[in-house]
Amino acid sequence: MMAFKNIKRPTVVEEIIDVFKNMLISGELKPGDKLPSETQLMDQFGVGRTALREAMKMLSALGVIDVRQGDGSYIVDKPTSASLSPLVFAILLEAGMNHELFELRMLLEVGYCQLAAEKATPEDLQKIEEVKNSFEALVKSNNKDIDLLTQADLEFHYQIIDATNNSLVVRISRTVVELFFKSIQNTISKLEGRQWGVEGHRNIFNAIQARNPSQIREAVLVSLERWSKDLNEKST
Repeated sequence: MMAFKNIKRPTVVEEIIDVFKNMLISGELKPGDKLPSETQLMDQFGVGRTALREAMKMLSALGVIDVRQGDGSYIVDKPTSASLSPLVFAILLEAGMNHELFELRMLLEVGYCQLAAEKATPEDLQKIEEVKNSFEALVKSNNKDIDLLTQADLEFHYQIIDATNNSLVVRISRTVVELFFKSIQNTISKLEGRQWGVEGHRNIFNAIQARNPSQIREAVLVSLERWSKDLNEKST
């Protein structure tokens, strides 16, 4: 039976959360594990009911545990959309720091594009090319639906992310890329921004198809120049 450490430090709720985190890291707790009852947890932690319930609420909100009425609490066996909430909130709070936002996107995009170039199957490359062509067709048709254009732009990136065939990279990258919707929308709202997007997608796809890491990095950096410029102009 799993045993939790007695907590004696004053930040009780945070300490309970830390214990769960450390046990997940060490493997003492695994996805799908059923937790002891509330009374057992109170005894093992050496804490009161109020502190324990507050910690459990936070862990549930973070997507770490699943509280099932009449059945008890479990460590989630699959990630949920809430699991990266602290990361999402941290980025949103720092959204005004445009240089750091640019660096984050550059780091992620270069990384997942290079990994996709290593691991993409022929079917993956076909899907990337299809969404690239879909975005290009929307731009050529002079479609004015900015939300549709922005989503089509994002789909190009999502397909590249999926082509990494790495579930952790997919989860983290998709979550972060979603946060750039508004700033990408701002660029796409301009005709030159849409044209820049078409050219950028072509260059990135060609570099991935060539499986050339240095070419990928160059293509990503060039494609982000316009986005970075619009980001900085918007803040001035």
